[in-house]
Amino acid sequence: MPRKAAEVTETELRILDVLWEQGPTIVRDIVEELYEEHTPALHATVKSLLERLDEKGYVTRDGSRHAHTFSALVKREELVGQQLQQLADSHFDGALSPVLLTLVDRAKLTRKQRDAIRKIIEGIK
Repeated sequence: MPRKAAEVTETELRILDVLWEQGPTIVRDIVEELYEEHTPALHATVKSLLERLDEKGYVTRDGSRHAHTFSALVKREELVGQQLQQLADSHFDGALSPVLLTLVDRAKLTRKQRDAIRKIIEGIK
């Protein structure tokens, strides 16, 4: 059963983006990727955010080396799915169809994207 999704802040999401793109990463490299510089204050902030993400179950820490390495425990698609379900729960009594229809209606889809969506829909049993 999927865990109840803990809310992810915008800054925490940016950190997860780095981990999804780079794989296991040390705090210093995350700081430099996000801010293009490294200061003790930025390091402490990112470390604190990583600890919160760890507590929420979104990252894991490998402390076997001097510099701890952090990795994402959740895939981007899983987090987006959780967030869409939360949106459906809060606005549409849990129904995902209205959320998806709203997204598709607002999107300017290419023919290729529409064909991909049709293929997914046709594959649903």
